[in-house]
Amino acid sequence: LDRVMSDLKEEKIIDEKIDSWEKVPFYKPKVVGDNDGYSGRVVIHEVLKMSPSIRELIMKNATSADIEKQAREEGMSTMIEDGIFKAVQGVTTVEEVLRVISE
Repeated sequence: LDRVMSDLKEEKIIDEKIDSWEKVPFYKPKVVGDNDGYSGRVVIHEVLKMSPSIRELIMKNATSADIEKQAREEGMSTMIEDGIFKAVQGVTTVEEVLRVISE
């Protein structure tokens, strides 16, 4: 979460002075009549870039934990991190992110 907070500040999505998640604004969908408050689709993704170091780990039959650790060191964001980032932007909600990643 610290990394997500740092990225949100770097992208100027939240104020740099925000120092805790309690101060981060999250949005809720506005339900109007039959509309549940959601419109369209948004991708929450996790992409593993095949770098030389990742390729080497795969060739050595490294564990998925080791591969993920290396990928995160190289800057990969997980689906939950991407979802939280989009929830703070107001593109989706935390509830929707949790629903999608738990399926």
